This record gives sequence, structure tokens and C-alpha cells, in this order.
Amino acid sequence: MPQNATVPEVGSDMPDLQLVGADDTRASLHSVRSGQRAVAYFLRASTCPACVQHSRSIAQLADSGQLADAKVLLIAPGGQAQAQQLAERVPSEHMSIWASGDAHSEAGLGTFLNIQHSGTFLVAADGTVAYRRTAKLPPNSFDRHELLAAIAHSATGRPPRR
Repeated sequence: MPQNATVPEVGSDMPDLQLVGADDTRASLHSVRSGQRAVAYFLRASTCPACVQHSRSIAQLADSGQLADAKVLLIAPGGQAQAQQLAERVPSEHMSIWASGDAHSEAGLGTFLNIQHSGTFLVAADGTVAYRRTAKLPPNSFDRHELLAAIAHSATGRPPRR
């Protein structure tokens, strides 16, 4: 896995990584999105306390309807076992839970001192990145207010208020 990777810029295409589900289903990121916009949260690990807390916050936003029509994907590194572990930790009927094997780097999420980077992406219906927030340390990889502003902006076409 690369130490550093290039995170896709806002407006560029989101890479179409291969994913594995908790039930060992195989699919690509774009096929899971099914042409819809999506919030994709890439965790550092399915056991990372900060990442699990962010995942639960995203689940609460989805469960309350605050993410509008966006599909919500939680993506842990690893395989079927990590996806299953994450599904048990973050139960929500509004979440689609996957693992990326070692493909986090394809989304520009490398490692630093063996710590997997994590991040939140809003992928537009056309597959381009509409918003991103990535970090070397998990506490900085999710911001509720930024994500909600990006969701509102992508729905209206108006820039978010600051």
C-alpha cells in the first residue's frame, strides 16, 4: 500500500474500486451507487473507535433523512470479515456496508507510519467527487456540518453558506 496517494479532486471522477460485502458479495463502488449520489465514508479500520463513531453519526444523519437521496456507503479496509464486523457495530437499514481489500489507496487514501488514512466523499450521480474530507488521523476525516452543507449544495446547485 502506498505511503502517499493522490486524493481525487472535487470535480474529478471517483475511482471505481472493487468492494466485498458482509455476505461476501462482490461489487464495484459505482455499481453499488447505481447512478445515485452517495456519501462514501472510508474507515481506517472496522475496529477504529473514531471511525466507528463517525459511522454512527453518518447513520444517524441517514436514518433521520438529513442526507436526502444520497446512498450511504461505509467502506472498511480488509475483506468480508471486516465488512461483517462493521455491519454489527453500525446497524442501520440506510447503510450499505463494504470492505475494499487494500483498495483504499485507489481513492487516494494512503498510509502514514502504518496508519491507514480515512475520509468522507460525496460522489455525485455522474460519478464525480462533489465533496471530500480526508485525513491521516481519523478524528479529522468527518465533519457533520461540512457534509450537510455539501449535500445541500449538490441538491440546489448553490454554494454552501459559511
